[in-house]
Amino acid sequence: MQKVMVAHGVLLMFFALLAGLGLWVKLVGGFEFIPGTITAFDIPGTADGWAKAHRGTPMNALMVMAFALVLPYLGFSRKAQTWIAVIIVGAGWANTIFYYFANFSDNRGLTYGDNAFGPGTLSSFIALFPAAVFGAASMAATLYMAWKILQSKD
Repeated sequence: MQKVMVAHGVLLMFFALLAGLGLWVKLVGGFEFIPGTITAFDIPGTADGWAKAHRGTPMNALMVMAFALVLPYLGFSRKAQTWIAVIIVGAGWANTIFYYFANFSDNRGLTYGDNAFGPGTLSSFIALFPAAVFGAASMAATLYMAWKILQSKD
């Protein structure tokens, strides 16, 4: 389980680097395949959105890897460890999906429908739904963990 969680953390880091590439392309207006010559093209989203994905996604990766490193040593049952691992890995991916799809959404993926930033779209739904589900689940899991750890006599 620990190895799988770390692997997910590393894959999330890849998506952080990919978002950095998106930011680079957005700022330059293309890519410099040949030094001194920019091949102009556009990608969806904004430079600010790509910057958020580039900064936020590594935090998700680190969260998953940190939980992977400590979870086996906290005295939880195998079943509890598995559930916590699934929730934390799911939260890492859900938050990363949020960063990417919020960048493609006029309303920043903050609501399913219209808000002050713009209209709700399919991208808004894809951004928000997994983040909302796993956000609630990860908050519950971390509270459960803290409660169990503080109750422990070890």
